Parts: sequence; structure tokens; C-alpha cells
Amino acid sequence: MTDTANHLVPEQGKFRRALAAVFAWLQAMDYTSFDYTLDRIERLEREVGQLKEELRQSRDTGPVDAHNGSAAGLEH
Repeated sequence: MTDTANHLVPEQGKFRRALAAVFAWLQAMDYTSFDYTLDRIERLEREVGQLKEELRQSRDTGPVDAHNGSAAGLEH
């Protein structure tokens, strides 16, 4: 029995590696151009949000016009 158990272990390892490779390939194939586009849009939206926040902060720290309380030269 020990011989049989030891003999199957390498075969199971090869089979598991083959299944893992097939599974990884299938996962890679699941990532379509549509998925790429959505990921890219998400990254761009995040970057726009960061730029808006930086702009808001730069307006908040800019010189304040004492007359109307807004940033100098930046009328809304």
C-alpha cells in the first residue's frame, strides 16, 4: 500500500499543476477588452477626483479677497 500511495503523489502533483495552469489561463481569458476599458475609466475617474481635490485645496489656500470672501480672481 505504501508503494501505491507514494506512486500516486507525483501524478497528483502533475495533475494539480495542470489544473492550476488551465485555471490561470481561464482567468486570464475572462479579462476582456470591456473589463480593461472599465478598469481604465475607473482609474481616470479616480485621477480626475484627485485633481479636483487638489484644485479645491489650492483655491482654499489662495489669497482671499476681503471684499466678497472669495479667492482673488476666481469668481464662481
